Amino acid sequence: MGRARWAALLLACLAALAGADAPTPGVEPSDPARSDGANLPRVPLLLEAWQPPDIVGEGWRVLPPKTPAGEVVREQGGLWSLEVPYDAGGELRTVPGADPAPREADRVLRVRVEVERGLGVNGVEFARQVLGTLNDPRGWGHDGSVAFARTDGAADIDLTLASPATTDALCAPVDTGGRVSCGRVGYAVLNAERWAHGAEPFLAAGGTVAEYRHYLVNHEVGHVLGNPHVRCPGPGAVAPVMVQQTLGLDGCRPNGWPGEGG
Repeated sequence: MGRARWAALLLACLAALAGADAPTPGVEPSDPARSDGANLPRVPLLLEAWQPPDIVGEGWRVLPPKTPAGEVVREQGGLWSLEVPYDAGGELRTVPGADPAPREADRVLRVRVEVERGLGVNGVEFARQVLGTLNDPRGWGHDGSVAFARTDGAADIDLTLASPATTDALCAPVDTGGRVSCGRVGYAVLNAERWAHGAEPFLAAGGTVAEYRHYLVNHEVGHVLGNPHVRCPGPGAVAPVMVQQTLGLDGCRPNGWPGEGG
């Protein structure tokens, strides 16, 4: 079947399901770690089973913002499906393309974004969200100290979205246990399970999955920048971004931004 007919069929399936009150894939009502209450529409089985030959490619694979498929994938952080495999095979691919830093800063860091191919992720959209977070006015450059440019060549930071098993391998000897992410000198690895669903303590404290994704990027890149973990300063305070909010907030309010919080 030709590419145009596939695209038309996919959009027809999504349009048919747009009004359905279907649960998020793999989400049980009693599992707050896997839902932010938004009830995102399920990506049809056809879309889950069929994916473009090069899911980090160019052209038509950069989803138009107003199509049903584009809206769903953007809501899902660039993922075609929220059903994340524990082990996606370990093949990493650099997202093609480059973007300059959006403003002047004391230093500009080049970020190379990688995705694990077996995850089923639109790499262009994932990279857009990552760099949008890093260059947000509330981010690490809120004081003018740093800005981030995207590259597919030599980089100061490699940022990778990986399945839990691949995260464990890339982060070793740090023990991520299939559950958490890591940031070390020169690279950050984001656990795709956390990227897809957030983390129970963060959500239970009132945060959303979208807010958690900002936290995940800023926290792990914070480690790359040399920032250690810190503790919640006190009940009711906004959590500094380097609090381990994936594991617990100790009474703090969830926060994903270095420019906010104590």
